[in-house]
Amino acid sequence: MRIYLIPGLGADRRMYHQQLNILPDAEVIEHFQPEKNESLSSYAKRMALQVDISSPFILIGTSLGGIISMELSRILSPERIILISTVKNREELPLYIRSMKYLKLHRVITGDRFKRFNKLMVKRLDNRRDSEVAEIISAMTEDVPSEFIEWAIDAVVNWNPPKEYRSDIVHIHGTNDQLFPISKIKNVIAVEKGSHVMNMTLSVEVNRLLLQAVNA
Repeated sequence: MRIYLIPGLGADRRMYHQQLNILPDAEVIEHFQPEKNESLSSYAKRMALQVDISSPFILIGTSLGGIISMELSRILSPERIILISTVKNREELPLYIRSMKYLKLHRVITGDRFKRFNKLMVKRLDNRRDSEVAEIISAMTEDVPSEFIEWAIDAVVNWNPPKEYRSDIVHIHGTNDQLFPISKIKNVIAVEKGSHVMNMTLSVEVNRLLLQAVNA
């Protein structure tokens, strides 16, 4: 069965280096340049062209990649959807993100400011001796275009999908996720002390749950 991995915001295939160890044949769909004012739905339709639907396939998405996976599931018919550190619908977004749609405060979050924020997170990881993860996140942050970051933030803030979603989605989420608090999210497999980047920092536990979901 084909497996597609979709990275988060400011990330690429490097974020999945631990998952690719257990899923060596999986394909990572990299992000590409969005159209001006493009919606997530439209972006997903273009990404769908990279998915081979001639045989059963699984979508695995993390953070922004999970949101895009939800959009892809409405276009394609994946055998299974596995989400990591993300949300399934607008109601699972924290209030401060949902309110940005009306307050427009997210427009002050430039790509450069996002990168500076990521550098603070990298410093905390380094202090916790997650130096390898810190190096990978730092390198990915440097490589992502600021314009893509600004588009993605705006697209998520304005994301308003249908409320219905498949009941068979496997959603793996950390109890310490600061971006998408687990208290807002329904029907998850909780990873104790898992942060938003737990697929990298707690890869043994995440990979164990991931293999269970893939082989279910």
